Amino acid sequence: MSSKANAGKPLFTRRSASLILAGATISIVMPRARADEKTVYLLTWGGTIQQMLERDNWAQKFADAAGFRVVLVPKATGTEIMATAIAQKSNPQVDVVQSDLLPWLSGIDQDLYVPLDRSSVPNIAKLYEPALIKDRKGAQILGVEPYGDLFCLIYNKDTFAKKGWAPPSKWTDLERPELKGQLLIPPGTSAYGLYALIIEARAHGGSERDIEPGFKAMEKIGPGVVDWSDTFAKMSQFLEDGTAALAFHGVAGALDMQRRGLPVAYVIPDPAYMSPTAMGIMKNGPNPAGARAFVNWWISPEVLAYRAETYGQTVTNKDVKLSEAAAAKLPDKEKLANLVEIDYFTVLNNRQAWVDRFQREVSK
Repeated sequence: MSSKANAGKPLFTRRSASLILAGATISIVMPRARADEKTVYLLTWGGTIQQMLERDNWAQKFADAAGFRVVLVPKATGTEIMATAIAQKSNPQVDVVQSDLLPWLSGIDQDLYVPLDRSSVPNIAKLYEPALIKDRKGAQILGVEPYGDLFCLIYNKDTFAKKGWAPPSKWTDLERPELKGQLLIPPGTSAYGLYALIIEARAHGGSERDIEPGFKAMEKIGPGVVDWSDTFAKMSQFLEDGTAALAFHGVAGALDMQRRGLPVAYVIPDPAYMSPTAMGIMKNGPNPAGARAFVNWWISPEVLAYRAETYGQTVTNKDVKLSEAAAAKLPDKEKLANLVEIDYFTVLNNRQAWVDRFQREVSK
């Protein structure tokens, strides 16, 4: 998940960060034909992950703690990450694969991942149960969700006060008549746009298996959207300059706006939903022992506390202890323990049909 903390719009932030850092060469190397036994190749985004591992010296901390060297293999988007992993299926050159959950799940159908067990990756026992990714039968753990971005409603405090509007408090507030022409929602082609559809479906009695209430709600909301914002930068600009007053996005993005001085507040309506980042170990990868050590280290309280404190990410290890300042901004343990579990395999099976219909009927 990466750069979500800094920008909130995952694909945009990760892509931007990777482009910005494209010239850096310290540890961004493509894996050679075969790795040595002390090197772990991590296929994921650049962005904040590269900053953390290299600039902030966490790669050295991993080496000190586990005795392995980690080498980052960065890609711009989750789709590119998974395309790379699948292309290596017959001759893997990387050990650990991390991306957005939805594209990552395609690797399960490709039989890319090694089952994880609690004896070799003991920090699994410290994760909230929804952070364990199991196979379609629910029998084996194939991956973990180290952190994610909780969805929220971000609003311009000044505009709401000036208009005398009550602050948003529930997901169906996107349908309030006075907010027509004031809304920002990611497009249906993005993961966040699909989450908006699912959340509205559930808010109206539907689910991933009964998505029709979601489409009906989104068809009602659609005419009030001033921009289907495909970049977080555009969403920030429109909230700041008063073009729009209310946006559907994530907590990490809201915190980024506040750090930059935008007059925004955010609310996480009940129930809470999260867009997770997923991580797994590549089957037949060069260094299975190093891969297990890295995954265990990456989901440790020490690493995840840093991700939360530095990048505003919502982390899934129950033992993470945050400073008072960070704890005041991020979701509490009760909220995390009651996260809605999405039926991701149903989403994956229907994703393209939903995207096509969203574009045809909602954001037309």
